[in-house]
Amino acid sequence: MNVIPRNILSALLTVMFAVVSITGVMMYFKIRVLSSEALHIWLGFAFVAISCLHLLKNWGGFITYFKKRSTLVSMFFGIFVTLVFIVTPLLDPQEKDVNPKGKIIGAMMNASLSKVAAFVDLDEAMMVKVLADKQIIASSKQSISEIAKANDKTNDDILNIVFTAPSVPE
Repeated sequence: MNVIPRNILSALLTVMFAVVSITGVMMYFKIRVLSSEALHIWLGFAFVAISCLHLLKNWGGFITYFKKRSTLVSMFFGIFVTLVFIVTPLLDPQEKDVNPKGKIIGAMMNASLSKVAAFVDLDEAMMVKVLADKQIIASSKQSISEIAKANDKTNDDILNIVFTAPSVPE
């Protein structure tokens, strides 16, 4: 297996490891730079391929490592941690039947009118005025649900009125 010299495989493996590690951390922190996710994915495939070539090229040395008890313990620990992260969510999913639309609407119903205004980029003071014009008493600190309940209206009634308020002046 003398097609690719060891030093070239090791250098490629080092570069791939560094790039895949850095782009993985960037993805975790949601740092989007150019096409870092695509780079991460494709170089991840290259990393696997080069790792396999490196493993084949250095098989004799790896066999020596595998004879050591500390290597086996480390491997089994690594496999165990990996399995915990893979198997646990499969056995007990945290989010069952998630309805994103329902979550957004629920959050909006319980958020203060000022937060709803900021979220939909509408003028908070104008929302309160538009509600007052419809004989609905409200403050920007109240939630849509609280305003609806206090004025004997439905949440949808209040939302329909709120969303007719003019946009935030630019």
